[in-house]
Amino acid sequence: MSTKNRADFLVRSSLQSFAVILILGIGLRTFVVSSFVVSGQSMLPSIWPGDFILAAKWRTQNLRRGDVVALRCPNNNDEICLKRVVGLPGDRIEIQGGRLSVNGETAVLHSVTDQIVTEVVAGESWLIWPESPPSEPGGPASDPIVVPPQQVYVLNDKREVIDDSRSWGPIKSNLVEARALRVWLSLDWFEAGQVRSWPRLRWERMFRGIN
Repeated sequence: MSTKNRADFLVRSSLQSFAVILILGIGLRTFVVSSFVVSGQSMLPSIWPGDFILAAKWRTQNLRRGDVVALRCPNNNDEICLKRVVGLPGDRIEIQGGRLSVNGETAVLHSVTDQIVTEVVAGESWLIWPESPPSEPGGPASDPIVVPPQQVYVLNDKREVIDDSRSWGPIKSNLVEARALRVWLSLDWFEAGQVRSWPRLRWERMFRGIN
């Protein structure tokens, strides 16, 4: 094989390999997995600002209570929101005095720190940042609602932030883009309320599962 033919062969092979990798990458990104970076605080303490989230697109058909999902925000479909599913079709949801009730079972709160607690309801448990301490009454209330077919009821883990089903109502299941699996990277851009010139890598949150 001449030098020119060898060069042409290498170029063609490289282009073919690049094309295959590009097609596979687009296919994976479109149908299998997705990644999101978190900028808000609504899912504290489970998900922090600066977390990069790996999410599965193939696991949106059989959602469960407690799943954290990426969905098209009902008030702005151009944005992606992260929320926790607390109600499935047919579930009766009620929030009174800051307490969540699913099908008549009121959430039981177990303190972890002064502000972060474990919430247990209908057999599932997850960390939340409640709108009021577990020992105190108060917090916004909502009328009981039964989740319609092909819809889910979602809440923020930081319960004082109410841009969730408390203000939207149940959301259509087809708005759910993916189910969050784990944090694959976490960057902290702030120190003492100031923006860092270079982010700190949060090693303790690397590859952390989301539950």
